[in-house]
Amino acid sequence: MGSEDFLEKGFKDVLKKVSLEKNLRIPDEIISYISGVMSLYYRGIPLYLIDISETSPFKKYKARGDVSLLLVGLFTEWIERANRPISEKDYIKAGKLNYYNAYMYLNLNFGEVEREFYDILSSSFDITNMLLTHMDIFRDISENFERYALLLKEYRAENLQTVRLFDIFNELRQSQLKKFLDDL
Repeated sequence: MGSEDFLEKGFKDVLKKVSLEKNLRIPDEIISYISGVMSLYYRGIPLYLIDISETSPFKKYKARGDVSLLLVGLFTEWIERANRPISEKDYIKAGKLNYYNAYMYLNLNFGEVEREFYDILSSSFDITNMLLTHMDIFRDISENFERYALLLKEYRAENLQTVRLFDIFNELRQSQLKKFLDDL
């Protein structure tokens, strides 16, 4: 994948590290896919708005699965806040169902989706192989949704620990600066 960007590569490297450290054994293809989804989210692509304007069932299923995965894995507090009519379990069911539907849609409408992507991407791009790979990825994420959400939860926990460490370091630095200024 020569078009991989810096942000996506950074997410991929960190997710691989978390997978190894936590002994999650997440396949590289899944890590690459999730890294791409995270990269789009980080850039501010509003995946949740796709339902409003999207006419392709495949793209709707994919976006709904992606949003569910990000919410369950990275935004647990948002899901679990008071007076929420939808629980984490509901988002897990929705994510599994929508990734499965994306898989089935690709499986049943392969030629149509291939033509759709062929119009968008250059003819030198191996669209057939990409779609076959994504079929496997969607099926796998549907079957192992909780496992991949756990990867994101572990990633988030590790980042929160790093942020706390920097906060503590900053507080210590400020107290040392205050002490230094008071001693003058």
